[in-house]
Amino acid sequence: MLLRRPRAGGRLTRMDDDDDDDCSTVVDMSEELSDITSELTEEHSSSNLITERLAAETSERLRLEKEVKDYESKYRNLQESSEKMEMELLCAKSELNCDFDDCSTLGDYDGDGTDRDGLALGADGEVAKSYRLRYERVARELEFTKKRLQTQHEHDLEQLVGLKKQLEKKLSDAYEEVEEQRQVVAQWKRKAQKMTNEMNDLRMLYEEQNSRNNLLEKRQRKFDAECQTLQDSARQEKQAKERIAREKDVLMAEKCKLEQTVSDIRLELELKEEKNAALQNELDEMAFGGGTEEEIAQLKRQKMELDRRCKEQDEELDEMAGQIQLLEQAKLRLEMSLETSRKESRKEAQQRDDEMEEIRGASYKKIKSLECQLEQEHEERTQLLRDKHELERKLASLEDQDRAERAAEEAMVQRLKRDARKYRALLRDAQSQLDRAKGDSVSKALVRQLRNQLEDAESARVGALKARQVLEGELQDAQMLLEETQRARNEAEDKATMAQRDRTELQAQIDENEEEMAELMKKYSATVKQLSSEQSLIAEYELRVSELEGEKKSLKEQVVELATRLESVETIGEPSNSMAFKRLELRTKELESRLEFEQATRARIEIQLNRHKDSLEKLQGELMQARNRESQAQDALKKAQKTIRELRDELSTLANRDQEGLLKRKELEKRIETAESETASARADLRLALQRIADLQQAMEEEGDSYQSDSDTSDSSSSMDSFHESTVTRKSPSVGSGDHFGTTNGGSSRGSIGSLASSTRDGRKESNNPSQVNNAAQSAKSPDTERGESVAAACRRMSESSMLREEATPAAQDSSSPSPAGTNDGSEQCEFPFDIDTLKSIKEKIHSLNQIIRDESHDTSSEIDLVDLKNLKNQIHEFKKAIECSRSRSMDKLINNGGSTLSAGIITTSASTGSASSTKPL
Repeated sequence: MLLRRPRAGGRLTRMDDDDDDDCSTVVDMSEELSDITSELTEEHSSSNLITERLAAETSERLRLEKEVKDYESKYRNLQESSEKMEMELLCAKSELNCDFDDCSTLGDYDGDGTDRDGLALGADGEVAKSYRLRYERVARELEFTKKRLQTQHEHDLEQLVGLKKQLEKKLSDAYEEVEEQRQVVAQWKRKAQKMTNEMNDLRMLYEEQNSRNNLLEKRQRKFDAECQTLQDSARQEKQAKERIAREKDVLMAEKCKLEQTVSDIRLELELKEEKNAALQNELDEMAFGGGTEEEIAQLKRQKMELDRRCKEQDEELDEMAGQIQLLEQAKLRLEMSLETSRKESRKEAQQRDDEMEEIRGASYKKIKSLECQLEQEHEERTQLLRDKHELERKLASLEDQDRAERAAEEAMVQRLKRDARKYRALLRDAQSQLDRAKGDSVSKALVRQLRNQLEDAESARVGALKARQVLEGELQDAQMLLEETQRARNEAEDKATMAQRDRTELQAQIDENEEEMAELMKKYSATVKQLSSEQSLIAEYELRVSELEGEKKSLKEQVVELATRLESVETIGEPSNSMAFKRLELRTKELESRLEFEQATRARIEIQLNRHKDSLEKLQGELMQARNRESQAQDALKKAQKTIRELRDELSTLANRDQEGLLKRKELEKRIETAESETASARADLRLALQRIADLQQAMEEEGDSYQSDSDTSDSSSSMDSFHESTVTRKSPSVGSGDHFGTTNGGSSRGSIGSLASSTRDGRKESNNPSQVNNAAQSAKSPDTERGESVAAACRRMSESSMLREEATPAAQDSSSPSPAGTNDGSEQCEFPFDIDTLKSIKEKIHSLNQIIRDESHDTSSEIDLVDLKNLKNQIHEFKKAIECSRSRSMDKLINNGGSTLSAGIITTSASTGSASSTKPL
């Protein structure tokens, strides 16, 4: 049994430790459960309040709706009453009108019957006058009532409108409050759901802890028997020890009592022996001294005096004993109060130490958590900096790609400009060929030129398609980069929200630390107050100690006096006073021991005071440390806020860069759209050119006549001019979107072609032939409405126009034969205003424009000057007008010569554009 006792003790200690840990965990979990339940109850109460508010608001809303319905019903009733009043007014008006008609008819009838009685006529006039007055009065009353009802109706309407607005405002406010309350309720519900989840988790943990406790209890039950036996044996041994100790104490008390009784008996025996000896001596002296009666009387007087002194000393001793008892009681009270104050100070110091330890541990944990959070924020900041550098690198790559795209676009613009120059050169070549070519060679050169233009257009289309593919690839890359930047932006925003959340948590922790600091300050102030009160008590104790010391001195003086008295008594030789002397010595020893005890207590109080001072200094040091930690936490919070501001600035810069990227993307999309529109227009032009070439070949194959071939060549040249004009005018609107061929942003090719057509129409209005003017007006609309019209149709229209000219020549001859001078004047007025140099310059300009259009897809460095283009257009228009004038003059000469053939060729204009072409002599 003795060997198993240590093992059992170790097991018991382990079990006790486990039980303590389990109890502490259970207590912590129960505290957490109580906190969570309290929060749940608070949330339930708040949700109940919110539901009550919602119910009140719904009831208020129903009440307002009911009031609105009541007002609407009142409004309807008022409308019905107003309608009834209007009907009554109409009825009254109709009745009055009927009465007035009756009166008027009666008056007329009486007026017609003037042959009748004159007295009846006067009575009827008076009746009519009275009816008229009544009618006027009733009409005035009706107008007044109508105005009054109208004003009342307007007033009621205004009131109803105001009430309706107020009710609508109240309803909107109620709806907004209901929405806010719903949001609050949803938030509280989410919080309640979160708390219920936490409750479930804690319940699970609590169940796990209970299962663990059950296992531990099962393990503990195994050792209960041994523990019980050990406890029983220990209890028996303890009872035996206590019994022996009690017996020992009883025996010691009895022994002390016996020793005291023995000492008292011995003292009494000694006193009795001394008294006997003294009496024996006195008897011997009286027997053998032979003294006189005077000596006996003197001895008696001395004896009586000694007795009186002894009584006085006994009284003084009794007084001293009472004073000593009072001092002992006061001393006991002081000791008890000191002991209670010591215990209270110890408890308070222990509580303060425990609280400081708890605060120290909590602050240490919070500081650790803050340090962890700061480390996490530092890591997040480094990660954000890495992301920032990555985004900057991506943005730099995007800028490089953008520069490359711009370079590619510039190269494409240069290529398009080269194509434009090429087309201008082709236009100049076509114009030179039109000026030089005659007969079949003109059609062959035009076909060859058209084929070359088709090949150039096909190459331009291929280049445009390639450029479009390149731009589409670049756009896809830009979209991918934009998506990556958006993703990085979202990640940065998430990190910023997390940093903001951490900042709020840090702020809450700092607030908690401030609250704890306030509590510490309160406790510190309370401890300072307690220390001040204890110091005041210690000062009081010191005053009491000084008073006791004064009393001690006075008692010492009294003891000295008593000692002198005892010495005088001893010198006198009374043996009866020795017992009192011994008692006084014992009392003096007791007083000295009590004074020593008081000095010891005073030293102990001073030691405790020093300890309290040390604890106060420690508390002050801990308070300074807590303040330093709080300042460090505030510095860390400021750093975190600074990092958050930096992150926000970075986010703003990233957002700005994202916006710039989006703008660049939109610009690229616009450029792609313009390129697509240009490619579509080029395809349409290609289809139109192919159709015209096919129609031209068919017309050349079908018509072998020289006149028809000349008309076909002129028509093909006009179609060629219209084709070049359409290409130039289609490229002109792209100036607003980045090209150099237009003057307005967003203009279409039809507008420029319409302007050219209008210029041709203006030129043709000066012609003398109305049929040609009509044909020209019809042909001017063809580029706008019928862009895909074939060349054969144009040839047919030209043949019809030639037939109309042939039909119109006799009429013109008949009309012009009486006045040949007028024709001469007209011919003189329509002289050809261009010389050879101006024609060459126009031809060179057209050739350069064709060259620019042709070389546009290969070179983008050259640009078309819009002013030169407009001047060229005006010169061509004037040239066409001059050709019209020369043609009309030649037709007049032909008519004047009587239909004779002309030696020179007649210059005709095409039906579509009015371009000049030469024909063979008639």
